[in-house]
Amino acid sequence: MTRPLPPVTVRRLGQAGYVLAAAGARMVLDPFLSDHPGRLVEPPLTPSDLSEADAILVTHEHLDHLDLPALAAMPASAARVFVPAPLAERVGAALPGREVIAVRAWMPIEVGGAVVVPVPALHGVHMSDAYSFGTEPDGDHPYVGYVVRIGGLTVFHAGDGLDYPDLAPSLRRLGVDVALLPINGRDAIREAADIVGNMSAEEAVDVAVRAGVSTVIPMHYDMFANNPGQVGAFVDLMRDAAPQIHVLVPGLSHEVPLPAPQTTGSPS
Repeated sequence: MTRPLPPVTVRRLGQAGYVLAAAGARMVLDPFLSDHPGRLVEPPLTPSDLSEADAILVTHEHLDHLDLPALAAMPASAARVFVPAPLAERVGAALPGREVIAVRAWMPIEVGGAVVVPVPALHGVHMSDAYSFGTEPDGDHPYVGYVVRIGGLTVFHAGDGLDYPDLAPSLRRLGVDVALLPINGRDAIREAADIVGNMSAEEAVDVAVRAGVSTVIPMHYDMFANNPGQVGAFVDLMRDAAPQIHVLVPGLSHEVPLPAPQTTGSPS
């Protein structure tokens, strides 16, 4: 008789920060732990806690995703740091002695019992280069999301990426079960302040449905008063559009198990 796999767990760190864990693998995505004026969510972990991870996966260079002070404060034995290839030289210089790995879109990486596939993200550092893929002359992407195959589940973390025509079909093709999607949107006021926006709740719902995921986790809604999102509105929209898709809102205090994958029957 085949024994069931141990559960994959998720823990929310605030903003886009999450920990994914299963037997033999522990991934930390976009941890933002440093003090910062205006942050509304206290860090639930310390930089020392990051040393327990196999990998720190960073989606792009915005400070609430690439927290260099926190990464520099990690113990010497800490996890490897994975960043988009255009950032690798700069991040390596800021983290002397740390192993910094350059990632490239669609090139799988095996780490700590998991397989990670970087996916292009549509974003921007400033409004002057938003909304784009920011592709370098050599074809490298400075903004990515991550598809993580861990403990029998396939999980997508979008970073700050917007929807684009190939996103949902790619996630469906990669067999994504769980999608972590930003929901705080964008508007003229924030963009005038050079705040590059994210998916709206409506767009996140649409991506989840078209990608055929069985579980969706909203993110990027809780850290700054001038850039919020409405979790309740997202839950209502998701329930109306696709009640078969489970919405999970993890707490900050502990890890919670992710549901086993199921067939949603949603349209492609």
